[in-house]
Amino acid sequence: MLAWFATIGLGVYFILSPGSSSSFSQKIFSAKQEQSDLQLQLEADKNRSEKEEFELSRSAQELNAKIEEATAESEKLNNEIDGLAVQTDELDSEISDQSKELGTLKEALGKARLPLEEIELQGKPLIEKESADKATVKALETELLAQKQSADSISDQLSTLELKRRNAEKNFNSEKERLSVDAKKPHYLHFADKKEVLVRNKVPSGKGIFIDAGYIAGFRDGMVFLGERMKDQTALPFRCQIGLVQDNYSYLKFVYPDNSDDSPPNLDLDEKILLIRSGTPSLPAGPTDLNSTQ
Repeated sequence: MLAWFATIGLGVYFILSPGSSSSFSQKIFSAKQEQSDLQLQLEADKNRSEKEEFELSRSAQELNAKIEEATAESEKLNNEIDGLAVQTDELDSEISDQSKELGTLKEALGKARLPLEEIELQGKPLIEKESADKATVKALETELLAQKQSADSISDQLSTLELKRRNAEKNFNSEKERLSVDAKKPHYLHFADKKEVLVRNKVPSGKGIFIDAGYIAGFRDGMVFLGERMKDQTALPFRCQIGLVQDNYSYLKFVYPDNSDDSPPNLDLDEKILLIRSGTPSLPAGPTDLNSTQ
């Protein structure tokens, strides 16, 4: 409407103006052009206003949605706060009960400390004795280690002596065979002769055994032997002497030096032993005296 009034005003002005008609036409054209520009501007403003109204409406909808969401979240938080308030009351009650119980326990603990102190005083000598016992055990372990080392040394010495004995026995047997090549073999076991026999029985006193060999195998009354256990090569040899002699069995009596602490060997029934003739030779006077050879 303003544009129309402006156009009419301009027309009246140009009509009443003393200027030329061409100038008037030019002014009318300019006025129309300005009117057209104003209409375009008005249309653009209208479109921009509609767009802004649309944007404003959409923003309002989004804002309403956020407000509703925030309201729901607020209600949820309020409900949780109410629940926490109930739990807080329950926890306060439980804490109060636990505090009372803790006070009771502290009181009981204070009363229990007195017997514990008495027990500690009574246990102090035991602890001291334990320390002393540990020191004693340590000293005994040290002594045991020394004894073990000494035993190992003695064992090495025994091994050396055993090796020397075996070498001497080997040399003796070799020399014996050399000297006995042309000698007549007697009908009884000669010195250093070896014989494997079985233990058939043991006397209750443990002083002797019966073997499964006798006169036929060359054993004679009074013969002295050095015995070795076949199943235990580490066992110490033992000395024994023939007593009763029959054709196929004999009695062996264990022989030990006077004032000796050696105990008789613990032989098993049917155990195989090796007997080596030893002792001092006593040559028989004739063929009928072979049974008296020592």
